[in-house]
Amino acid sequence: MKLFLFSLLLLINLPLYAETNSEVDISISKSRDNSWSLIYQMSRPANRLAFVRNPNNSRIERWKPVSSDFEIVFEEGKEYLNKKDGSSFEHVELMLTPTYKHLSKDYAPFSPYSDGGVLIYTGRLFACIDKCADDVNDWKVSMNIPQGEHLIVNGKVYTKSTNWVDRDDGMNIYIGRQKPIETDSVIAVIDSGLPEEIQLSLSTDIPKLMVYFQERLGKLNGVKPTLFASYAKVDDRSSQGGTLPNQIFMHWNSNDLDKKVKDTKFINQTTWFFAHEVAHLYQRSKLGVLYGESNQSWLHEGNADWLAALALLDLYPKTEEYITEKVGRFKEHCVEGLTELSLLEAANKGQFGLYYTCGLLIHRAIDYSVQKKSNGLKNIYSLWNEFRQKVEQGNEKGSETFLSLVEQYTSKELVIRIKKLVETRLSSPEDTLNRLIIDK
Repeated sequence: MKLFLFSLLLLINLPLYAETNSEVDISISKSRDNSWSLIYQMSRPANRLAFVRNPNNSRIERWKPVSSDFEIVFEEGKEYLNKKDGSSFEHVELMLTPTYKHLSKDYAPFSPYSDGGVLIYTGRLFACIDKCADDVNDWKVSMNIPQGEHLIVNGKVYTKSTNWVDRDDGMNIYIGRQKPIETDSVIAVIDSGLPEEIQLSLSTDIPKLMVYFQERLGKLNGVKPTLFASYAKVDDRSSQGGTLPNQIFMHWNSNDLDKKVKDTKFINQTTWFFAHEVAHLYQRSKLGVLYGESNQSWLHEGNADWLAALALLDLYPKTEEYITEKVGRFKEHCVEGLTELSLLEAANKGQFGLYYTCGLLIHRAIDYSVQKKSNGLKNIYSLWNEFRQKVEQGNEKGSETFLSLVEQYTSKELVIRIKKLVETRLSSPEDTLNRLIIDK
């Protein structure tokens, strides 16, 4: 597939602010020496700043208030920014640590590129006056960068500082010198330091997977997504990927990636990883995500993993043995996890991985049952497309609407078994799974 330089590199830097009320304005600045400052400007005095996303207390170590009058504290599972004397404030500046930090069930604040560029995740910066409520969902953000670098915001490239209104889960923005490339299906900033095998996979497998899912789940909402793939060759062996609206992103923190890419198993794992994240892009609707609370994550994570399995089997038949072994390991993990808790409890018990492993098995059973009842005329894609339509028509997003459709497509008995698997502590999880997962 022919690649060409993204033509918006010289885009005029017009303000992106709309007539939006923002209680807390966010200003981010990068200096030439790679130091990062963050300024919060409030619309009224605040007793403290509360952060929207609180996976742990790592801001205490990684965010340093410029003034010694301020401190970050961790209370009842949430981080807050206060003045030490308890007085109110309207303005505060902090210095950030611009390195990768793995956050459980959340996205890293910084994902460095090997040439000095970086992704920064804006959702990590969202804050509210005193406390965060559901009706607070707009932040005016401005970004200042050194001369010679550019920004990529919402798929557009800016050569100078700019601003925009951010909301919902936020986005990743790129700051650096690497020029994006564009294909028929994606805009990409792929780290030039990545091993050639991964660069090739990113430039060929992602477009192929997007075509595959588009043919089954329909086109995305008129916006070409951006792919960010970053790499830090450091003494670590971690990686992270995810999706946000119209974005796929992946980061490798590893000092042995050159060796790993010689292993077929690693290549299969990487392709699965890509397929899972691309599948997430196509799970959304024009109203946003289709799924509900975190304890329902079997719905989207399990679905994305089962769709990844289907995509690999269809596009890369040599992965069949890998898929079979992986599904077997998923079953073992699910059985082991459900001997101690219910799937509904997994999010609060730190067992989020069960939503992937048990979730895949649930969607696999649904898919087989749908195909069997329809004599092969319908499948998991048919079900998901109707699920999207139901939510867009005003039905509640999440598992209740999804399972009502499953009952229509399969049987009440299967839905009862799924609910038992999800909601109850099982005396014999393996027996329950064996009754759930039928042969095709």
